[in-house]
Amino acid sequence: MRIIGLTGGIGCGKSTVSEYLRKKGFVTIDFDATMKTLQQPGKPALREIVDAFGPDALLPDGTMNRKYVGKIVFTDPKAKAILDRIMQGHLDVAVTSITDAFEEAGRNVTRITNPDDYMQKKVIFYDHPLLFEVPYRIEPADEAWVIDMDEEIRIERVGRRDGKTRQEVLNCMHSQMPRDEKLARADYVIDNSGTVADLLRNVDQALESLSHRV
Repeated sequence: MRIIGLTGGIGCGKSTVSEYLRKKGFVTIDFDATMKTLQQPGKPALREIVDAFGPDALLPDGTMNRKYVGKIVFTDPKAKAILDRIMQGHLDVAVTSITDAFEEAGRNVTRITNPDDYMQKKVIFYDHPLLFEVPYRIEPADEAWVIDMDEEIRIERVGRRDGKTRQEVLNCMHSQMPRDEKLARADYVIDNSGTVADLLRNVDQALESLSHRV
């Protein structure tokens, strides 16, 4: 098994890459989606978040008030650390369970037994916006792939997509590791400065390169 961590700053196009990988048959663990599932009503993680951030962290229908909590954690590093700590343990269990099952299913897979889907049986992707920032106690990624895009384009894209002001987008960006540091820690950089078609071709090139290492 080989684990590839897929990351990048907000608005970089990571979701597009993840969806493309899933369409190609790869198992991709979406950390944000998994986190949202763990924060559903009745889940222990949500109870801990309300205990930490107060009753305003809960909407009248019993779901998490993401806008309220988000505004706090994007402007207060200590609050962000608290939220990260709450989610860490719950995500550890969920991600480890999926990863262990994937590894077991592909234990006896070889290029001879599975010539058409060998890569899909041996490579699992962590779609993880905080791949470098949060020290989850999970099987670490063997490689880090960073999706890269100009910051001004990201600001405009996220503002339009999420209805955020420029300052709100900047707050989100500043809560994450700086672009230059992500690029310095990347094992592979996937450029997203062109069209969607260009991006997907770049992903195919990354997969072709990976095929020689698995």
